[in-house]
Amino acid sequence: MFVKIISFVSKSSPSIPLSIWVLGGVSFLIKISSVIVYSLTPLFVTQILGASTLALGFLEGFVEAIALSSKIFSGILSDWIHKRKGIIAFGYGLAFISRPILALSTTMGGVFLGRAFDRIGNGLDATPRDALVGDLAPSEIKGACYGLRESLARAGSFVGSLVAVAFLWITQNNYPLVFWIASIPTALALFLLMGFVKDPLREKFEKKKNPKHLRLQDIYHLPLNFWLTLVLSGVFMLSNFSGAFLILKAQNTGLVLYLVPLVMVIQNIATASTAYPVGYLSDKVGRRPMMALGISLVVISDLFLATGQSIFPVLFGVFLWGAQMGITQSLLAILLADSCPQDLRGTGFGLFHLINGLCLITANIMSGWVWNEAGPSVMFFLSGLIAASSTFVLFFIHKKTPCPIKGKKLG
Repeated sequence: MFVKIISFVSKSSPSIPLSIWVLGGVSFLIKISSVIVYSLTPLFVTQILGASTLALGFLEGFVEAIALSSKIFSGILSDWIHKRKGIIAFGYGLAFISRPILALSTTMGGVFLGRAFDRIGNGLDATPRDALVGDLAPSEIKGACYGLRESLARAGSFVGSLVAVAFLWITQNNYPLVFWIASIPTALALFLLMGFVKDPLREKFEKKKNPKHLRLQDIYHLPLNFWLTLVLSGVFMLSNFSGAFLILKAQNTGLVLYLVPLVMVIQNIATASTAYPVGYLSDKVGRRPMMALGISLVVISDLFLATGQSIFPVLFGVFLWGAQMGITQSLLAILLADSCPQDLRGTGFGLFHLINGLCLITANIMSGWVWNEAGPSVMFFLSGLIAASSTFVLFFIHKKTPCPIKGKKLG
């Protein structure tokens, strides 16, 4: 038995392609820049421009709606024109332009324009990027590839938070200068993407003598596993909630104000440290056991958050919540990539992001209402119950190698 385990662990696997490593580095840089903009914009709008919280809420709601719409559009477009990298690069270009716009803004109109460019760029980037990882990843290590990209992106979020605080302190709250600085990681990311990342879907399309474009009926014939993954993801996302609720819970237990950022730091560290190992293990032991582990951590985390009366149990719950995010966000993307033929992977991820976004909005509204009406403990218990119910869908999902749509040669 011991020999079998050693043989299983040491079994040779393909190495992670250079394009995946570079794409992970690109995600790291983009996250640094995005977190700087995301974290400082509310302060800039309310403290420097003197706008109301109502105006801030309208701004954030508007730009998130734009991002959600652009995610499904970019996925379908990447399948239609058979190009991923070009759309990602265009999204990064918009994000790069948004930084100077924000730096030069003296009115809410300028901020709206800058944030709109930033979120459109984010939406155009997200779906083709997730599809591109699936295109580039060898099937034997697809989980490791997705996990690596997710870990590096989460590490970028952590670093971005520290950079934002550091530069705000160094520049003595010079928001425009910090926004200018935030354009540097975006420019580096764009350079790396264009210079070192391949686009296999484009190469495959150019080699075909009679290439075909995406048709609506092709979507209807996507495998059952794809639709089950969408249902699983939707139900599971209803159990999720914004990090703002974790911060509120920590504050309720007496965490001093200057230590509040520690909550998100702990969450990001946990997420970054679990995504790659779990993705790697999913290639060895299967997707379902790892996804079940993530769902279990949601339930355990919610128990600590619901019952914790002091800061340490709550922070442990935050750590577990971050760990489950690293596991589940990677695994849901891997399950989606497993179930989608390459030629429809962009469209598949577009629908995936749309369902996730709508369910997450619903979950946050529901969480806020339950917190207000019944208290935080009930909200966390409800989250755990919904997460546990998603395992019913997981039972019917099996890992299969995606194949072209029956009777068609796509792409």
